[in-house]
Amino acid sequence: MEFDEIIRTRRSIRRFKPEPIDRQILLLLLESARCAPSAANKQPIEYIIVDEQKVIEQLFEQLSWAGYVQPRRNPAPESRPAAYIVVLINSKRALGDFGKVDAAAAIENIILTAWCKGIGSCWLGAIQRDNIREILTVPEAFQIDSVVALGYPDEKPVMEDAKNDNDEGLKYYLDNNDKLHVPKRPLAKIGHLNQYGKAVV
Repeated sequence: MEFDEIIRTRRSIRRFKPEPIDRQILLLLLESARCAPSAANKQPIEYIIVDEQKVIEQLFEQLSWAGYVQPRRNPAPESRPAAYIVVLINSKRALGDFGKVDAAAAIENIILTAWCKGIGSCWLGAIQRDNIREILTVPEAFQIDSVVALGYPDEKPVMEDAKNDNDEGLKYYLDNNDKLHVPKRPLAKIGHLNQYGKAVV
């Protein structure tokens, strides 16, 4: 796939095949993450790979899935992620509030590289951080930013132009065939040319 196609076809995945991910691929995802831009090059982001079954199961219980389509998209035991990357911000290294920006840039690199390898992902922020800190023995100096769930996809969500621009029109939904649809604001709504209000298309 061309890189722009990788960006266009990547969707959040919440049903996975029961196949493990080779640890070398997980390390490649971290390599991509560390190449991301960082404010003042402080590089405060660190990562915990979780690929041991016992820890995978403990971590799963600390995550919330797909608020708009619960419980139908809560992964069943046979459809759960094969691995996770937990993203941490070292508060002592981060440049003010830019740690969150650094984390987002790194996570985008992770999920796009994963998709290049045929691996689906779901970026999770609705997580039980205190419990995760205890399970993974995360030091207090680190913020737990988010968790990236990973696995070979067992669903094919589709992106479509949002029919309207309000909150209701932007909710992702399941159709009668259990396919997930993800509305995105059209380019004409978000792109401006040389000044605000002059549409690019």
